[in-house]
Amino acid sequence: MAAIIENQHVSKRYRSSSMLNNKSAGFDTGFMNHFRQKPAQTTKRNSADRRSFSVPRKQGQSRTERQYEDRQEPRGSGFSFPVPSLMTLLVVAGIVFISLVALKWEGIDIKTPDSSLRVTINEEKGNNIALGYVQTGVPSIAQGLTVTESGKNIAETVIDSAEIASDLTVTFKWTQYKVAKGDVVSKIAEKFGVSTGAIIASNEIRNVRKLQEGAVIRIPNIDGIPYIIKKNDSLTKISAAFKIPLDVILDVNDIKSDVIKEGETIFIPGARMNDVDLRLSMGELFISPIQNKFITSSYGMRKDPISGKPAFHTGIDLRADTGTPVLAAMDGTVSVVSNDRVFGQYIILSHNNGYKTLYAHLSAFSVKQGDRVVQGKKIGAAGNTGLSTGPHLHFGVYKKNGDYVNPLDLMN
Repeated sequence: MAAIIENQHVSKRYRSSSMLNNKSAGFDTGFMNHFRQKPAQTTKRNSADRRSFSVPRKQGQSRTERQYEDRQEPRGSGFSFPVPSLMTLLVVAGIVFISLVALKWEGIDIKTPDSSLRVTINEEKGNNIALGYVQTGVPSIAQGLTVTESGKNIAETVIDSAEIASDLTVTFKWTQYKVAKGDVVSKIAEKFGVSTGAIIASNEIRNVRKLQEGAVIRIPNIDGIPYIIKKNDSLTKISAAFKIPLDVILDVNDIKSDVIKEGETIFIPGARMNDVDLRLSMGELFISPIQNKFITSSYGMRKDPISGKPAFHTGIDLRADTGTPVLAAMDGTVSVVSNDRVFGQYIILSHNNGYKTLYAHLSAFSVKQGDRVVQGKKIGAAGNTGLSTGPHLHFGVYKKNGDYVNPLDLMN
């Protein structure tokens, strides 16, 4: 560009004198002289030239006045702007193009405003709150919320933190449902769009197999489980225990105060029953200690095979040949390995949920007291020891307080 300007100056230096006398050459005589703040140059004129510019003397005008006026020459016509040449325009266009390419190369993203973008007020706060609702995993709560994180959308529409409360239209409530013929808990849960655990926990169902036709149960409109406030509980502790944001718990339960009372029930959206309690209610807590189970005597009242008198049978008898592997019905700890007159050689396992399992009439032990065992591990072998009329396994389940329960209610 500098070279082009320099060439233009050179060309002006070598213009012919006739061009300097041409009043139409405004670029040279008008613009350049004005720009350089120099007086306009005039050429020395001969007498003929002066005559050509002279005007008749006015009446009453002295010769001196006429001569002074005669010496005044027309000035330049003012400021004019040069029109760039084609070459100059091409060079400028090239520089602009190269500059834009350089910006793109440096990763500078130049975009025009997008009218479809919506700006949220207090976006960071809004993101944090919206993430809390998404964290529950409950579609009815998380639906319609948007969280922008590293330029990625985690939902469908933008939400303002100040509008969270108005946009959250789901508040916890119960719906009554009458159990129809053929209903099972899993099908009811599917019908209402909640988890099986939500229905079990909401109705404290101990055994889903005992759900009777005509029974009226409660169905939560949000997936989750109810929670009964315990002594020294706080909403902060409950939030941390279930890993559900406190704001979500407050909103869903419409709680306006941090004061909670022991014995009150609140609903924890997105929370799940613990695995042990769920499997217990579903009757899937224990597996059969004998692979090919065949029940020869059930739980409850029966005629005692030894005395012939009615007696209560505290477990179930499973047919098994001597030496048949006996398996741990659930993860636990070996608390007793012993032998007595009634049960013969037996093992008792203690489980984390407070239940204990009894394996009696064994012919051999495969574990010792204090061992930790996993569900399905071999702990001994079936036999015919103690008061027994033939090889089999007596399997019993009882609670921490010593009350026996029907193993079939807890077995898959």
